[in-house]
Amino acid sequence: MVINTLKKGGKERRMLELIKGLTKDKSAFQVYLVSLTDTVDYPYVYELPITFETITKKNSKDFSLAFKLRKIIRTFRPDIIHSWDVTASAYLNFANAFINKPILHGIIYDASAKLNSFNKSLYYRIKLLSPFAKVFIANSMAGLKAYETPPRKSVCIYNGIDMNRFNDLKSVTDVEQEILGERKGDKFIIAMVAAFEIRKDQETLIKAAIKMCAADQTLVFLLIGNGIYMDAIKAKVPADMLDKQIKFLGNRHDIESILQIVDTGVLITNSENHGEGISNSIVEYMASAKPVIATRGGGTDEIVMDGVNGFLIDPKNEEQIIEKISVLKRDAGYSRALGKNAYQLISEKFTAERMTASYIDLYNKYLN
Repeated sequence: MVINTLKKGGKERRMLELIKGLTKDKSAFQVYLVSLTDTVDYPYVYELPITFETITKKNSKDFSLAFKLRKIIRTFRPDIIHSWDVTASAYLNFANAFINKPILHGIIYDASAKLNSFNKSLYYRIKLLSPFAKVFIANSMAGLKAYETPPRKSVCIYNGIDMNRFNDLKSVTDVEQEILGERKGDKFIIAMVAAFEIRKDQETLIKAAIKMCAADQTLVFLLIGNGIYMDAIKAKVPADMLDKQIKFLGNRHDIESILQIVDTGVLITNSENHGEGISNSIVEYMASAKPVIATRGGGTDEIVMDGVNGFLIDPKNEEQIIEKISVLKRDAGYSRALGKNAYQLISEKFTAERMTASYIDLYNKYLN
């Protein structure tokens, strides 16, 4: 397996969940993982029963990486090469020349409905790879459609979450004290877990949050994540609401514990620049039995069923955010029912075990 970086992100976590599943039976799969940078935001990778190596780039077009990867391929002699992003695929195509190991390109993890500066490069690289690729793997059907991959070379494997992550959590009382400074009581808590990047739209959520918090002192919004736009978004919040009703928690490694006190999970997407694949945040909300409010489009429509396990809203529509939060706050029974349906969907279709089994089936098609 080759990936550009092990920074905190959806595909990185998905890959590591898969590796854990593949190596439960140590005799079944031997994994050699290569990262093309030395950024490691998941230190438990060093505890996995695999060979892990970083070979860092000197610059963005360091062709020596292809020769280093070629040496690893010749030494390790893999049956399957699994690329996890387009940078890795580019180097692997050269590294694998005349060796001809099957490369599986797991490089589609978004689903923009239109080409823009953020996805155009990937779109055209996929077109260049298509004649040589064995298969393209996406985490949503919308992703395969967006990038127009050849049908006979296209596979959708949904994200899988390890449900054991939601066992042995911090006590609810401790979480309440840390996050709220007191017991939750009658507070209604809304959380958005997402990086403050152009792909996400915390700005629209904050507009809705300010309006709602001004009218209802029992509402609390938690924004979890970091990014280049966080300070600018934070500056929009009135001083009397900041850290009281609208809290910026930064990156957290205890999302599962925090979700115990959350009433609904939100993912607002900047649809002008990004289309979601299957969002790990949405999967986490649902695995915690929380109803979801999310921007419609892309892979989100494949997991959030409007009015069944959450709500789909139009892009940049703060009034719809307000409306759906109000519905959930007003009708606790309906909110619990949506959360129950959300949990059931994850348990049936989005577990780590199901994802691992799907990948094993795919690998078996190419094993010598």
